[in-house]
Amino acid sequence: MQSAIRGFTPYGISVVVKFGGSLMRNLEACRAALAELEELGRSGHRILIVPGGGIPDKAIEAVDATHPLAPFTAHHACALAQDQTAYMLSDPALSSNLVACSTLGECRLRLREGKLPVLLPSKILFALDPVEWSWDITSDAIAAWIAWLTDTPKLAILTDVDGVYRNAATDDPTALITEIRSDELARLGHTSIDACAAHFMSQRGISGVVLNGTHPYRLRDWLEERRVTGTRITSIPHTISPLQQIALGAA
Repeated sequence: MQSAIRGFTPYGISVVVKFGGSLMRNLEACRAALAELEELGRSGHRILIVPGGGIPDKAIEAVDATHPLAPFTAHHACALAQDQTAYMLSDPALSSNLVACSTLGECRLRLREGKLPVLLPSKILFALDPVEWSWDITSDAIAAWIAWLTDTPKLAILTDVDGVYRNAATDDPTALITEIRSDELARLGHTSIDACAAHFMSQRGISGVVLNGTHPYRLRDWLEERRVTGTRITSIPHTISPLQQIALGAA
């Protein structure tokens, strides 16, 4: 985490975890992944979870495939789908220490209480309108934006494959890209992380990783700087954070 700027309270988040909706296809594996996140929280990692659209999002995509929706409708419905996934992830049926939060201030409060906040993104997205109303923007890009907004140094994308693969060959272990710069990743287009997210990470100096959430221990290994199966995304910081921008503007 970046050092605090006088007059601005840091959010105190050590890692933003985008929890892919694909992990809800197997609810027992989903519960295991959430249990590991809770254990990481108890061991000192300050985690903010940004949910994918999951099952609700797939229903919206199915309608759009046969009856194309207006950009306004698709964008707002998909943001609300992320909210629905957040509520399900934080339900006692799937987790014990996750709490759905509609504001970043509430997320900060829950972290202080030892809880794991799961962001309900729609309220922030509707208020600030930071992204295009386009299918090219997914919850990956939203998670990257939240990491930048909160000045969080690490971003983990949990999905149902081991990482990013050359030519999308997810059935070929030798095609797994173990490390890549964010600008190079953006040039690959949409992979297991969307191109807009990769481009944003490149422009904002955000580093991260794409991991298979059905192997929950891999996130711990990455956080504790051990070797891990996945795709590490490197980036050279070259822009100031939102908090720094505010401070400079007030100077």
